[in-house]
Amino acid sequence: MKRICFSIMFLLPLWLNGQAKHTISGYVTDEKTGERLIGATVFNQETGKGAATNYYGFFSLTLSEGTRIIDFSFIGYKTIRETIELRCDTFLNIVLIMGVELGEIEINARRLSGNNTEISRLSRPGISMQMVESSPVILGERDILKTLQFLPGIKQGSENTASFNVRGGSADQNLILLDGVPVYNVNHLLGFFSVFNSDAIKNVDFIKGGIPARYSGRLSSVLDISMKEGNMKESHGVFSISPVSGRFTWEAPVKKDTAAYIVSYRRTFLDLPLRAFQKLNGQNGNYGYYFYDFNAKANWIINPQNRLFLSFYAGKDNQFSNSRENKVSKSAFRYNWGNATAVLRWNKVFSPRLFSNFSAYYSRFQHLQQGKAQDDKSNVLFKTTSDLEDTSVKVDFDFFAAPWHTVRLGSKLSNLRFNPNIIQVKNRDSDIVFNEEFRNSANETNIYVENAFDFDRLKMNIGGHLSGYFVNGVSYLDFQPRVSVSVKLFPRFSLNASFTAMSQHMHLLTNSSLGMPTDLWVASTEKIAPQKAEQLSFGGSYQAGTGLFFGLEGYCKWMDNVVRFDEGVAFLDPKESSWENNVLVGNGKAYGIEFLAQKELGSLTGLFSYTLSWSEQKFDELNNGEWFPFKYDRRHDVSILAEYKLNKSYNRIRSVSIGFTLQSGNNISMPDTETAGLPVPGGELVDYHYPWETVRYTCDHPNNIKMPTFHHLDIGYNIVKEKMKNRSITWSFSVYNVYNRMNPWYYYKSGESVRQVSLFPVVPSVGFKYVF
Repeated sequence: MKRICFSIMFLLPLWLNGQAKHTISGYVTDEKTGERLIGATVFNQETGKGAATNYYGFFSLTLSEGTRIIDFSFIGYKTIRETIELRCDTFLNIVLIMGVELGEIEINARRLSGNNTEISRLSRPGISMQMVESSPVILGERDILKTLQFLPGIKQGSENTASFNVRGGSADQNLILLDGVPVYNVNHLLGFFSVFNSDAIKNVDFIKGGIPARYSGRLSSVLDISMKEGNMKESHGVFSISPVSGRFTWEAPVKKDTAAYIVSYRRTFLDLPLRAFQKLNGQNGNYGYYFYDFNAKANWIINPQNRLFLSFYAGKDNQFSNSRENKVSKSAFRYNWGNATAVLRWNKVFSPRLFSNFSAYYSRFQHLQQGKAQDDKSNVLFKTTSDLEDTSVKVDFDFFAAPWHTVRLGSKLSNLRFNPNIIQVKNRDSDIVFNEEFRNSANETNIYVENAFDFDRLKMNIGGHLSGYFVNGVSYLDFQPRVSVSVKLFPRFSLNASFTAMSQHMHLLTNSSLGMPTDLWVASTEKIAPQKAEQLSFGGSYQAGTGLFFGLEGYCKWMDNVVRFDEGVAFLDPKESSWENNVLVGNGKAYGIEFLAQKELGSLTGLFSYTLSWSEQKFDELNNGEWFPFKYDRRHDVSILAEYKLNKSYNRIRSVSIGFTLQSGNNISMPDTETAGLPVPGGELVDYHYPWETVRYTCDHPNNIKMPTFHHLDIGYNIVKEKMKNRSITWSFSVYNVYNRMNPWYYYKSGESVRQVSLFPVVPSVGFKYVF
């Protein structure tokens, strides 16, 4: 008997290990549109093993041979259960049907098998397009970046602007991707609106802690936005209009279930009534301003193993002024800035456990200021241009080594071209160009490896990113380790910790938080080294069974080689000195605690967030070399975003939403030293002198004034009327700043007094959307 028991004990592990294993792989798609679903859950209840679809809707799950019951689920879709006789590798195309709200089973499955679940919900807060669409807005414009600002640790630049700062970082330290391509300027109209048209957006992924190794190039956060792929089933359109702009989106299959495309266009109306008024009044010329965005994307499923994507985006702000005195004398002024991106991607499935993506992309940000004057004797042109061009090729692999181990690795090669502040003056006799010596180019290489482990109660992502930056004979090599760990102490309670090291090889020269078109991207040089940061975070989260989530997380961040303009420097000197001589290089630190409560189920959904934070900087040349508060060092930040769905009546769906923000004020610099100046020679003969001729104001203590507490309440009301054949009409009503809080937008000094300027009182608006 002992021999028999010993034989069983010895042979059983060998038999278990010897069991044949096979891989279930495939795609999860939407039943109506054919869109691949990102982050859908694939879960085997029997073994407790699962997987999540990647950014292209692909999944891979290896299980032992036999009869296996697999659940496929996604938020807002019906769960599908498939029984599979697993005798060999199996490829599946799973179609999910929308219409059922997320239930308890799906929440548990998502918590067990979600994408990158080792990253906490505080570091990677979820934001859905439904949240964006239901939020109260100003002037009827839905905006992803403004919705983000309700989340903890994310602070807006100035009131009602799309610019945002994350955990003590500046706006240029956020990596913003559109279909995997960096977008270098995300603002329209001085930052009041972002460049992202919500009608063309499919998915938004935001990460501010525990950033995986596949991302690089910025210090503070990653905002990864995916465009819709195009309806594979039938033609579909959306037309919407607001007091500011109109939008039109059209998507359709080229060949059903094989190829599709989508195009979307948005344009403001600001210039049209102004042009009409000027023409009716018989003015000899016109002036105005407008912006537009154009998105296009096509995809082709060659076969289950190969798929091609082609995406394009172009957006521009244009300010113009034209005048004519007679047939000969005329002048024209143009000031425009914008982005253009294009990317070609190839998805290749080499095996059931090896998925790859090859990409080649181009991104450009340019601004142009041009003035022309012409008469019968002269023809003069003055033009300034600044642009950044990024051309890159990259490859990414997902290797599903085991249900508990996924390896991600890849590389990227980039060529960056910088042309800051190029000035041209041209007339009939000469053509002179200044600042040609500022043209610059750099090459960058990136290699990364991630290892994601899922041991049920313990989840880890351990990896590293190696970057090389080569400019003007100087090389910068940086290894950036990344570690994220999640430990489930109880079925609904987890602890999370992460360490992230980041490098940023580009600098944004700016005097403002407004996303001004004159902001210039420049390369690191032999004098100005890349920015670096290290961040450590630790927290805990609790997921209640009723769809309630509570999370608390603390963080510390240290930054080196942060750049700011020297005090008193307005911008680049046009002809004398390099930008390197006009900036200061120093250090920064930030730390704080974030709290998030979120309700995901029921008629009432929403979130409450609170952030307690500190952010400081230090430069040897400022404040006697002592630490001083960063401009966006806001001690307290409270945000509430909620939606209540009223009872559905017949074919109408109604909802009420509120948004509330309460923040400590920004820090601003006011001159604290006056120095008597010397009049220019001969100035004593002039009765009037400009203030700068006699007195010079300097600021020895930056950010020495704290603005008042900032707060406002917004409300919205949406009514959707459903019609036949998947058609619907949506009316959106909103009121921004309900109780008319006149928050200061900026201050200026007039004599001995400081005056406040406020821009946004109560602003009611209405929007209309027609889906057909």
